[in-house]
Amino acid sequence: MSTSLAELLHEQLRDLFDAQEQYRGLLPCMVENCTHTDLALRLREIQETTAQNRQDLLDVCQLLKINPDGVTCEAMQGLIRETCRSATGIDDSATMDAALIANAQRIAHYEIAGFGTASAFARCISAHEAAAALAQITERAANIDQRLTRIAQGGWFTPGINHEAAIAA
Repeated sequence: MSTSLAELLHEQLRDLFDAQEQYRGLLPCMVENCTHTDLALRLREIQETTAQNRQDLLDVCQLLKINPDGVTCEAMQGLIRETCRSATGIDDSATMDAALIANAQRIAHYEIAGFGTASAFARCISAHEAAAALAQITERAANIDQRLTRIAQGGWFTPGINHEAAIAA
């Protein structure tokens, strides 16, 4: 049990580290199941970003003298379970891609909330270097979310995956 904001931050970081580990394990399956070229590219970029997030978290943990291991992120377990469940039984490729985007965005939103909160905690305890690194991870997650939205909704001259899935129905 956390008794101070610093201890709460430590637990948050350990939880976020495990979340990144779990997400890294899921992403290859997501890439394998997608059919849209831009989405496959974006999911591969998310794999690279997740690896960078993991390394940045290790650096923050080292800076704060925290062992990142030993915590299971139950929230990420639930998000992964939902990702697997929602992709079951979808025959249409555009609908499958829309489901993959929806799940990747749920995970991005979890990351935005988690890393953003951890950054705020770090700022409050004057761990400014850690706060800056965590803010950078938060920004990466927000950028991923925006890019996924563009693929889902399309642009000026191209329909998005959501439109393609609606037509297929």
